[in-house]
Amino acid sequence: MKKDIFEQMVEHLEELQTESGTVYIPAATANEFFADIKPAPAPVKTPAKFPAPAAKPASPGSFPAPSFNSPLAQMNLDELNAETQKCRKCPLCKTRTTVVFGEGNPDADLMFIGEGPGYDEDQQGRPFVGKAGELLTRMINAMQFTRQEVYIGNIVKCRPPQNRNPLPEEADACLPYLKRQIELIKPKVIVILGAVPLKFLLNKNGIMRLRGKWDSYNGIKVMPTFHPAYLLRNPNAKREVWEDLQEVMKIFGKVHKK
Repeated sequence: MKKDIFEQMVEHLEELQTESGTVYIPAATANEFFADIKPAPAPVKTPAKFPAPAAKPASPGSFPAPSFNSPLAQMNLDELNAETQKCRKCPLCKTRTTVVFGEGNPDADLMFIGEGPGYDEDQQGRPFVGKAGELLTRMINAMQFTRQEVYIGNIVKCRPPQNRNPLPEEADACLPYLKRQIELIKPKVIVILGAVPLKFLLNKNGIMRLRGKWDSYNGIKVMPTFHPAYLLRNPNAKREVWEDLQEVMKIFGKVHKK
């Protein structure tokens, strides 16, 4: 069976790794991975011009102030995690098996945000561990990161029944936890995965129209792209997602040579 595009890319990255730690991916090499995907016209994009990422704030005082007024604003990640484990602010607490707080490097420069836990995540208490999670891991590796280097979270921390999208009242109840996580982690870039985090974190609709276009959240660069679950149903969209991820790579000096 033909390997996944991102899995193939990781294998080639390992072969092309240089002593300097910077990988240059020839366009011809990258194009090999799309041989089984229907060709799509290249979108006309206006290159986004960003200054080099600024150093992380040395103290909370130099970072955007909390967007909510509650005791959460004084909590560290461990305290925040403990608080979420006993949360009963919305009906999802009645049907959850576990609270999925999020995981990864608490000092990560890159953060991924999805919509909410699925069945596997609800059982294990970890984000993105099912089939969509396996694909996300390959995407992260293809970007020359590991899961241990990034941070992964969701809009809601409890599984909605039948994996439906979170309701507005559920997202509103849970967003203060996520916002505090972002304030504590202080990522340089956030990749939001799908329409749900686009709607509830950025208050925007239209992932088909807005994916691949830089946005911002409290001064943090945000790249919207498709959710890995969408890619499992629509593998042709992997081409577009890889384009989006390469834009993120550039911010960190991880180069795709054209």
